[in-house]
Amino acid sequence: MPERPSPVEARFLTRENRFVVTAAREDGEVVRAYLPNTARLHDLLVPGARLLLTPNTDPTRRTRWTLTRVWDGTWVSLVADAATDLLVRHLATGGVVPGWPPVVDHRREVASGRHRFDLELTLADGRRALVEVKSLSRARDRVATLSYTPSTRASSQLAELARSSVAGVPAAVVFVVQRGDVDVLDLAAPADDAWRTAVRAARQAGVEVVAFACTVGKDRARLSRRLTVRDERTAPPAEADPIRTESSLAAAYAGSVIRLQGPAMAPVTIEPEPDSTGPGRLPDGLPPGTRHVHIITACNPGSRLLADEENLARNASLERELTDRGRQILTADGSAPDGSWQEPGFGIIDAERAEVLALARRYEQLAVFELTPTELRVRWTEPDLPMIVQGWRCRPGTAPAP
Repeated sequence: MPERPSPVEARFLTRENRFVVTAAREDGEVVRAYLPNTARLHDLLVPGARLLLTPNTDPTRRTRWTLTRVWDGTWVSLVADAATDLLVRHLATGGVVPGWPPVVDHRREVASGRHRFDLELTLADGRRALVEVKSLSRARDRVATLSYTPSTRASSQLAELARSSVAGVPAAVVFVVQRGDVDVLDLAAPADDAWRTAVRAARQAGVEVVAFACTVGKDRARLSRRLTVRDERTAPPAEADPIRTESSLAAAYAGSVIRLQGPAMAPVTIEPEPDSTGPGRLPDGLPPGTRHVHIITACNPGSRLLADEENLARNASLERELTDRGRQILTADGSAPDGSWQEPGFGIIDAERAEVLALARRYEQLAVFELTPTELRVRWTEPDLPMIVQGWRCRPGTAPAP
């Protein structure tokens, strides 16, 4: 058997379309790579993200490379079609679909009703069962979620599985989370509404909903363990936080002050100035030509108050990621004007907005700040919320020179 080509590292640049990305290899060469995954992947494919590319051995394909992995604190496989292979390998080595008898045989791509399904399993008791396999990539705080990417076909497939289950045919949808840092699949977490509705209806009709994590290396992956599947009935109750309604959150962000400091930059405190503009230039000590500074933290995800040691660990992870990407950063502390709360974070010099917002979503932040020479902006990670735009000033004695 010929040796499998070794993957090479690269950094994500852009996504041309659903199937093609551009990336910069470590030697500086910019290449195009096939992406075997149609999900949106906004929170994974961010500018500067670490990638693994495998050389293409198919002479008929236009792209020389295939994107197989992205780094998200762990390697995540983006080869969506591999999910079915991983499950088949699991079943062939004695694994089972939970709640079903052992599998004695299988067929792939089996038609039923108006659809084709990934697997038809022959069970030890003689019954034949239908299985659809779905690959997932997203996870935060060891919780995987359904996809944000709409799929009319997938919703229709789940409805067909529901009809089969009602008719007495065993049916299952198996979610293969192609990363190892997960314990739970949360069906109630934010995702595409049609996906959540279709999964909920299928489950109510008796379709088994099963999830597995994977062990993912640079060039190999395998199914590792079953995940707990959580829905609205089993989700933990929301904590009663002091933070708050949408309007009060907006007021809290709009009123925040920010203290910036860097290696060549004396501490400055930025105060918002509603209905005004900034001084026309950024504070002294920033690299020449700096256009803007984004302020981000990893603390208190979703405005849920965490213990200090948890926030420190989250910020350390964010700092490592920014450093790995080669970003120039400052220390940045956001706080209420009266000092009643404070969150340490980082100022990122001249990063692309999409990259910063994707990082903020990954660390479950509601918003980031953007400081320009004339404006202090609050940019929400929820794209439908309107940006808050204000002027700004430095406290007396720390203002930039005119």
